[in-house]
Amino acid sequence: MQAILARILTFILMIQSLFSLIGEKYTVYENIRYGEAERALVTVYVPHDAAERGENGCILYIHGGSWTGGEKEDMSPHCKKLAMKGYITATMSYSLCSEEAFGKVTVWTMLDEISQCIAAIKDFSDENDLHITKIATSGYSAGGHISMLYSYSRPEDAAIPLAFTANRVGPSDLTPDAWGEQTSFNLTAMLTGTALTDVMKENGEALRLAQEISPVTYVNGQTLPSVFAYAGNDPIVTKGNRESMLRTFQNVFGENGNNYRYIFYPLSGHGLLLDPISENKYDQAVYDYCKTYFGY
Repeated sequence: MQAILARILTFILMIQSLFSLIGEKYTVYENIRYGEAERALVTVYVPHDAAERGENGCILYIHGGSWTGGEKEDMSPHCKKLAMKGYITATMSYSLCSEEAFGKVTVWTMLDEISQCIAAIKDFSDENDLHITKIATSGYSAGGHISMLYSYSRPEDAAIPLAFTANRVGPSDLTPDAWGEQTSFNLTAMLTGTALTDVMKENGEALRLAQEISPVTYVNGQTLPSVFAYAGNDPIVTKGNRESMLRTFQNVFGENGNNYRYIFYPLSGHGLLLDPISENKYDQAVYDYCKTYFGY
């Protein structure tokens, strides 16, 4: 019965979303190059009245795809939704891991490209008098992982000051505690471009690398305000990730900390499709953060 009700509510919300997009009030600037890599492209959505505002915020969306696939267009619906609310939004592609690119494209490559992309958004803002003074990162799945990892470990690298981060089903903890040893070390090898040996697994070097690429490792009292969402029936991102994320933030900020919002989708799998009430809560949390940290 809950699943049927969820599907009905999802359909209603989809109809509402379609009506909300009638009379779009933004301009799309497609495929702005931010670097030399083949996939170094960003698309920016600019509300028509953005230039009239003294200062603007921008939300940068980062697509998922297991770090091996996906396209920036996957995040276009989110960009459009927030652009209709008056916020400048952007969605970026980034270099992907593959067997051929092993050791050449790593998670650090992706983080470098986020920095390059933000710098390009700043240049775009300056060229068009958009006055973007703050930026937020937002990602889904693998995009959520690199969004969080960047925001927690490299906030000082951003050409535009980071205001907050909002992510859905993003891997937060790459260690064996969250994934089991085999999956953890497979992901760690792929993302770091390191062929992990038995000796590295035994002497703790493999674990150290897994921790180095885990967003939760970097959470402290200065961590950016964060919205994070996880699903109750996710077969891809294990429950250990949501448990580790929530536990880490509770330990640092307390159970009712103002620095984070945790949204749980109890019925949904990885696609977050069966909990429209939770989806509304997530959207509202993002809107609240925009108003609080962008100032409008």
